[in-house]
Amino acid sequence: MYGEDQFIILLAKLKDRAYEFIQAELKRLDIEGAPSHGAILVALLQYKQLSLTQLSKIIDKKKSSTTELVDKLIKIGYVEKTIDAHDQRIKLVQLTKKSMVLKSKFAQFTQNLTDKTFHGVSEKEKQQTIVVMDKILKNFED
Repeated sequence: MYGEDQFIILLAKLKDRAYEFIQAELKRLDIEGAPSHGAILVALLQYKQLSLTQLSKIIDKKKSSTTELVDKLIKIGYVEKTIDAHDQRIKLVQLTKKSMVLKSKFAQFTQNLTDKTFHGVSEKEKQQTIVVMDKILKNFED
């Protein structure tokens, strides 16, 4: 049994191991990019098109960091920016045809990550973990 003082250490280990797994899966599935791009791609698969502000909120990053990540995805050819037809100040981000072709690979990647994460964890434990992690995360929000 772990003590409360081990919690942060376990989180750090989990983050490191998940990052390594994600990198290996991206390479295995021949998906270009870095683990940090994943949240953007998942968000755009779900919402189709988002402003940089909306995307920043969804992935919980500063707008400047989101812009940097989006620019890298543009270079890879996975996303593109357009201007909002109703407000020229708003830049919209959407997936390209190249990334849409990889949709099944993204789905496989997500499933593999979920399977790895919750292997040997019951549905009840999974839900409890998610609820507890959400509460802890809220403790660190401003």
